[in-house]
Amino acid sequence: MSSRIALRRISLVCAISVCGFAFAAPTVTLLPSGEFVSSLSYDGTSACGNIVWDGSYETFRWTPSGGNVRLGLDTVIPIGRGSGTPDISYNGNQVSASILSSDFQLTQGLWDINGGWTETMPPPPADGALVDDGYGSAWGLSGNGLTVTGFYWNAGYRAIASSWTAAGGVVALGQTAGRSARANSVNYNGTIACGWEETETGSWMPRAWRDGVKYELDNRDGGVNTAEGLNGDGSIIVGSSQDEDQALNVATIWRWNGSDYVTDQVGALPDTPAFFGQAILLSVTNDGTIAVGVNQYSWGNTEGMVWTQGTGLISASAYFAMVGVVLPDGYSIADCYNVSADGSTINATIIDNETFNYYSAIIRLRQPCPGDLNNDGQVDDSDFVSFAAQYDALDCADPAMPGYCRADINNDGVVEDADFVLFAQAYDQLVCP
Repeated sequence: MSSRIALRRISLVCAISVCGFAFAAPTVTLLPSGEFVSSLSYDGTSACGNIVWDGSYETFRWTPSGGNVRLGLDTVIPIGRGSGTPDISYNGNQVSASILSSDFQLTQGLWDINGGWTETMPPPPADGALVDDGYGSAWGLSGNGLTVTGFYWNAGYRAIASSWTAAGGVVALGQTAGRSARANSVNYNGTIACGWEETETGSWMPRAWRDGVKYELDNRDGGVNTAEGLNGDGSIIVGSSQDEDQALNVATIWRWNGSDYVTDQVGALPDTPAFFGQAILLSVTNDGTIAVGVNQYSWGNTEGMVWTQGTGLISASAYFAMVGVVLPDGYSIADCYNVSADGSTINATIIDNETFNYYSAIIRLRQPCPGDLNNDGQVDDSDFVSFAAQYDALDCADPAMPGYCRADINNDGVVEDADFVLFAQAYDQLVCP
């Protein structure tokens, strides 16, 4: 029996930890103070965010080898306005953000590693308008890097929830006339988005848009409640909703049941005061097993939190201690802003309690494992089946491409022979590092 086959048979009858295999210890990477990550790629090997320390709020792209690279077209210094959040595609090759337009206004932009920035406006849509030196702003990017979401302004000074593609331009997602709305996030292929819509009193309510249909996720008035993140296929959405019994806006998960979203209020951390406190989930893994967010006890007093299927909602410090993450002494966790789609990486904002400086911490729970397409810790025959299906589809931009194009191991936009060579190397190793 070959060692390869023997190892496979062993892996079928015992857990990796029992058999003596162990994943590498978690690592923590601190970015310079004032450079804050807002989005992670599929496996956390690249990220994007804003540079704050110089007052520019310029968008950057981060990789472990290259560090932070400024992408230009910042707006705050030139025109005194900023809005939106930078977001990054699954493969890390595209970034969306609010940028300075060619006519010196605030607009949505899509950056590509090969082509630089593309602005979505001007011109605005037929019902769009230039309001306060801006056409609109960018708040989300699809995993395939093709769809930008956010909002554009209309002549009535209302924000119109929107999506943009190069082929279709800026399109309104649909909302109650006379009210504002925004699309905060979008799924992998750009067909499902989530965000908020205001009520007649101005309160924000969580919303989803699926293939042109708006879903009212919750209508209990808690002042400000939103849907903030969703998984790759759009079946799981996270955010906050009002718990009327506790008089709190609480962390909430909505799961698609085939015809509607079912609400699961997972609560807030202990000692969160009624009326003044709140909890919100900001990001969720593709399989829905981990979600992260922030718990606010009072204005300026926040704590990162993590929800898992096994633990329920717990503080980030408790979760990190449980999984072996060691933070520098004297630091506390202000929020957990992102979890990568594969669950390997969490981005948290941490505070040095001596200097009161804030840092983005990229916390890697396990090392990257190219070729592990089903995310089970091994590169085996099931991954080969998935690779073959993606290899047949070839182009990552093809709507028929399965598996989020994770077989594009070299991140060049196609699944071809070069990826097969890399996959074969990982297949020979079998167990992820």
